[in-house]
Amino acid sequence: MRILAVANFFPWPPSNGGLIRLAKSVEALAEMGDVDLFSLYDQRVPDRTVPPNVNLSRVGTTPYPEVGNSLRWRAAWLARRGVPMEVIMRRSDKAPRRAFESWAAQRYDLVWFSTAATFEWLGRPRLGPTVIDLIDLESEKEEQRAAIMGAAPSSGGIAGRVRRSVAIGQARLNARDWNGLQRSVARQVDRVVLCSDLDVERSGLSNAEVIVNTYQRPARAVGRNEVGEPSSVLFQGTFDYAPNVDAAAWLAAELAPRIRARAPGAEIRLVGRTTPGVERLHRPPEVTVVGRVADMEPELARADIAVVPIRYGSGTRLKILESFAHRVPVVSTTMGAEGLDAQDGVHLLLADEPEAFAAACERLLIDPDLRKRIVDAAELQYLERYEWSVARAQLRALVDHVAGGGDPS
Repeated sequence: MRILAVANFFPWPPSNGGLIRLAKSVEALAEMGDVDLFSLYDQRVPDRTVPPNVNLSRVGTTPYPEVGNSLRWRAAWLARRGVPMEVIMRRSDKAPRRAFESWAAQRYDLVWFSTAATFEWLGRPRLGPTVIDLIDLESEKEEQRAAIMGAAPSSGGIAGRVRRSVAIGQARLNARDWNGLQRSVARQVDRVVLCSDLDVERSGLSNAEVIVNTYQRPARAVGRNEVGEPSSVLFQGTFDYAPNVDAAAWLAAELAPRIRARAPGAEIRLVGRTTPGVERLHRPPEVTVVGRVADMEPELARADIAVVPIRYGSGTRLKILESFAHRVPVVSTTMGAEGLDAQDGVHLLLADEPEAFAAACERLLIDPDLRKRIVDAAELQYLERYEWSVARAQLRALVDHVAGGGDPS
């Protein structure tokens, strides 16, 4: 089978949830046929090395599309509905499309695209039966972001209220545009893929299917039974991703003081690629912005609990599955755990208000029996529902049906 995989970022090293999903998808495709990989890449990340265990026929890369003139793309976005702002702002850079068209073969047995935006930027090519991994629903994230802004207290006087109203209106318009793009590209391809049944239902797309997010089973779980002194609270993520940025700010401003009031001396650690805005949250020992690390296992090993204070988003959180796999107990918002078949009080603790969130953290820090029950159930849930073999089987079945012209239903 001849397969073309088109990636929105170079898959390796898989340093965040999206890259883990992408890397494992490409690796599974490479087990099924001869794979050509074409990838956009971030010029700030120079390493583009394919692991030796991944057998690819050809690899082509091109820089991520450049952001166009701000006035022009904003005017274009306001003038044209159905194309999201994030797509419009880079669509004027035609170099990636030209590079792709000169590199790709004319026909494949299967074409696998990562994200609708990538499919749009590269000209919506039809080079064979096509699957787009939407990963999550950008429309849902924008709607939720608008709701959070609408519920926030007003500040900055009249000018502040005007800015907030404009931002809310922009987010709602962009949500409709993302919904339009998702529906438009779905009509042009054979299947679209999401990572949860909830997102498939929300999408309303008749050709949407689930391939769960996954985490490779570790050689050993590094979580520990005893709580450290002082205790350590981990929030990991890519902190140039808007939902994680919002969560980090909420954690630092609202949750950290309450957690430390209940667990004196507790250290909250923000671990992952960061930005100047998130770095300004650094105020040790209360909040430590660690930044990017080469290996998450030492951070998981020192963590007494992992927190997921996500207030808007879509898809499912790899950071929760990683904590489940390593037997680190988790406290999350309902939104943070959305899409995972994880029950409050069984696999993790859920809380949405600051005091309740801090109380849930305290429970897991002081109750060893609760900690053990939670991590036992979470590890089992991970192994049964989200370990890599489960996602690989879903992906292989989908590819067999799409490439063979069958109907997986």
